[in-house]
Amino acid sequence: MRDFLRNTVLNILGSTKSIAPGIHILNSHYVSPKDVPAEIFHDLLKKLKQSADFIKIEEAMECIQHKKNLDQKLIAFTFDDGFEECYTKIAPVLNDFNTNAAFFINPGFINGNQEYKAHFCKNIVHVNKEPMSWEMIKELHDQGFIIGNHTYDHAKLVNLSAAQLQKQLIKSKKEIEFQLNSTCNYFAWTYGKLSDIDPSALDLVLNSHQYVFSSDNYTKYFSYNNQVFNRRHIEGNWPVSHVKYFLSTPKSF
Repeated sequence: MRDFLRNTVLNILGSTKSIAPGIHILNSHYVSPKDVPAEIFHDLLKKLKQSADFIKIEEAMECIQHKKNLDQKLIAFTFDDGFEECYTKIAPVLNDFNTNAAFFINPGFINGNQEYKAHFCKNIVHVNKEPMSWEMIKELHDQGFIIGNHTYDHAKLVNLSAAQLQKQLIKSKKEIEFQLNSTCNYFAWTYGKLSDIDPSALDLVLNSHQYVFSSDNYTKYFSYNNQVFNRRHIEGNWPVSHVKYFLSTPKSF
């Protein structure tokens, strides 16, 4: 009942809202928790394209940093956790709209055995989905998609030891760089809230990655003294009215 009421309210409010000017970074995980066709995501982007233009994630970073094109309505995309449908469904749709995304991946999920993957899906991300393979990830990288670090095991970056932080942040980054033969400059921490990372983890992240993302404090472009970019959470099967409602609030620095 609570979800029904929330959806009804968002449908009503969103139908009257317009996307605010600015650079909007949307963050998702999949098209849907269930196995649904890519056309659902395509339909959402087709409707969003009527109200805003899409911009590549690296161009969005430049615009935000230099306060460029903020009078336009621009949307960039990121996806966390590296599920297989990022390759099979999401990337092809983004290609149809001549844009890209940053895919933040967990090397432990990719490299893990079936027991590890089952635990990861059941107890950590709470969906039954396969990860992309390294071959898929390399192909996306070659196509111009950004591959980012999302910790090795999808760990929450609070109260970890120095050794644990090295594994989750630095080992993960190095594994991505080894597999892609390219520098990994992008990082998004897990769970996304500003409370989900502590100072020691944040310091290490900022010292080892050029672009760092949260999924919190969305109406502000930055958190932590202009060091962290903030994203707005959606999923690929949300009604366009819901997305427009959340993007209707003007952003500020």
